[in-house]
Amino acid sequence: MLKMIKSIPERLSRITSGGKFIKEIDGMRFIAIMPVLVQHMAERFERNTPVNFTVPPENNITAFLASHGFIGVYIFFVISGFILSLPFARHKLKDGRQVKLLSYYWRRITRLEPPYILWTSLFFIVFVIHGHKVFTEVLPHYLASLTYTHGLFYHQWSPINPPTWTLEIEIQFYIAAPFLALAAFNIRHKIARRALNLVLILSLMLIQQHFKLYTNPYNLTILGHLHYFLIGFMLADIYLCDWNSIKKNTVYDFIALAAIIALIFSWSWDFELHRRLLFAASLFVLFFAVFKGNYVNRFISNRWISAIGGMCYTIYLIHLPFSEFLISLTKNIHITNSYTVNLIIQLLIFLPLIICLSAVFFLLFEKPFMDKNWPRNLIAKIKNIFNHPKPVSLEVDKSQ
Repeated sequence: MLKMIKSIPERLSRITSGGKFIKEIDGMRFIAIMPVLVQHMAERFERNTPVNFTVPPENNITAFLASHGFIGVYIFFVISGFILSLPFARHKLKDGRQVKLLSYYWRRITRLEPPYILWTSLFFIVFVIHGHKVFTEVLPHYLASLTYTHGLFYHQWSPINPPTWTLEIEIQFYIAAPFLALAAFNIRHKIARRALNLVLILSLMLIQQHFKLYTNPYNLTILGHLHYFLIGFMLADIYLCDWNSIKKNTVYDFIALAAIIALIFSWSWDFELHRRLLFAASLFVLFFAVFKGNYVNRFISNRWISAIGGMCYTIYLIHLPFSEFLISLTKNIHITNSYTVNLIIQLLIFLPLIICLSAVFFLLFEKPFMDKNWPRNLIAKIKNIFNHPKPVSLEVDKSQ
């Protein structure tokens, strides 16, 4: 039994198309997904609980911290910028293998679409039946969600699965990433390349500030978020060119903690420029520090943490509908009138359940599609079935 439990992280480990695994990145995915889970469960708890809290949520520090879970979304954007730019940067800066665009786009489709189509279709059916919605009225939202265009057409989140608004932005970046990366890393001079990237990040933020691209409907597109992906470009540049020369140090552990605090308190729904600049800088510092710290690096490199982070796509796709269902069962749990205590109880129920469910669904509906050869293998199996049909027995029934 103990041996089986110890083998779980290995079973949940991701399959990478290039065969290269950066354990810290999956650890950062864990750091990104957990606050998202906390925020969404906290929101549903506050909306549904009958408890009259001693201190109302608007004056509670726990509620304040829980409400900042969306920071995880921006961590995901930086991760995408880092991961997707890395092979192009390696090709340009380290004479690595050239990335074929057709293979790149096909890989994105075969890796991400099957789980997305499956869960979006399932939640569409549940939304219509359980929500008593008219099929023909919801169908356009379903089709827009499937094509990652809901934000573009409706200027709002998809009612079928609201968190997928971020996946629409990710898809827009996936399309543009090869061209942005090839242009960015085509500059061989290191200082000039990074200076240009920094100027582009600052210019984008100034343009966003002037035209208020951080507001609806622009915030549902890459226009309001491209600078986060470019921070990932900067980190990929440093990772390839300077990483080995930078030694790990416990000082970075404190810097990582300071960066997290800065992220939480620099965010403002008023979107003041100085706060946005501090927020972007804190994201960069956080990534750098967790890679080069001692204790924080050990934490995010832990195989259990990396395993949970590695299945974050499945967690992200299913967690909100599940939290809606779960809160209908747990909303009346009442221990004290403390907001903090009651939220912790809800999270102690929700987080283990969603992680366990996601592990099962990850193994069934996501990990198989991480194998880049799965379409070819599937076609081969189908051909084999039709080319070698089961022989029909011609034996005479002697009982007659």
